[in-house]
Amino acid sequence: MLKRAAAVIAFIGLMAGFAYAGSGAGTGINGSMHDINSAAGYTGDVLQRSCVFCHTPHNAQANGSVPAPLWNHAPSAVTLAPYTWAAPANQPIAFNTDPLIGPSRLCMACHDGVTAVDSHGNGGLGNSAASGTTLMTSHYTDGIGGNAKRFITDLTVTHPIGFLYQDALNERGSNVEIVPASNKFITGATSELYAANFDTKNRTIATDGKKISDTLYGGYMTCASCHEVHNTNNAKPDAGHSYNYFLLAKEEGSAICLSCHIK
Repeated sequence: MLKRAAAVIAFIGLMAGFAYAGSGAGTGINGSMHDINSAAGYTGDVLQRSCVFCHTPHNAQANGSVPAPLWNHAPSAVTLAPYTWAAPANQPIAFNTDPLIGPSRLCMACHDGVTAVDSHGNGGLGNSAASGTTLMTSHYTDGIGGNAKRFITDLTVTHPIGFLYQDALNERGSNVEIVPASNKFITGATSELYAANFDTKNRTIATDGKKISDTLYGGYMTCASCHEVHNTNNAKPDAGHSYNYFLLAKEEGSAICLSCHIK
């Protein structure tokens, strides 16, 4: 019995690690913008649990209904058109029939502006937890002083998701415009990125242990290919800057962009 329990725990840990594993040990979700208990305007959990808004150890949604371990949140049912490729060379790159494939649809369970952020458990699932009714309709001042919204209603005006990374690599050329998925995210000093002699192709700047391939869902580019939702701060901004977009690389020097793009 103990061996079986250990095996189950190990399996859950393995599943949790797929596409959702933290990139910085110990940074945690508690107190972050993904801790609904500390988010203004939303109905917190009666026991002040942080994980329960997305996960539950018991009575989760049916296995296979969502691509996440022990999912406990009301699902997003939105249908959105994918991005339209502007560059002619990108035209052959096809999108999945569901551009929100994988963890992207899980993200949209809060960020679609239609599904209640604090809707978990009894929020349409029939399980024993509090339900909420508050939609994500808030805006915030972004890093350059603009008014940005926290929800997405149009995929045609955001970075494309729902396509196979290898397809883009095949069309644009490996190490020509896009790096192979075996490359790692940039974590080096942004001063190196600013240097006039920085070579985006040969990449002498420091990277961490997380490969681009580690963030793909069955090879597909998703929200989780740029964002890690479980950590308070993945790539902390440089001194003097303040933002937290749960990114796997910094905004400074466009480190998050240059982790995949050769420009």
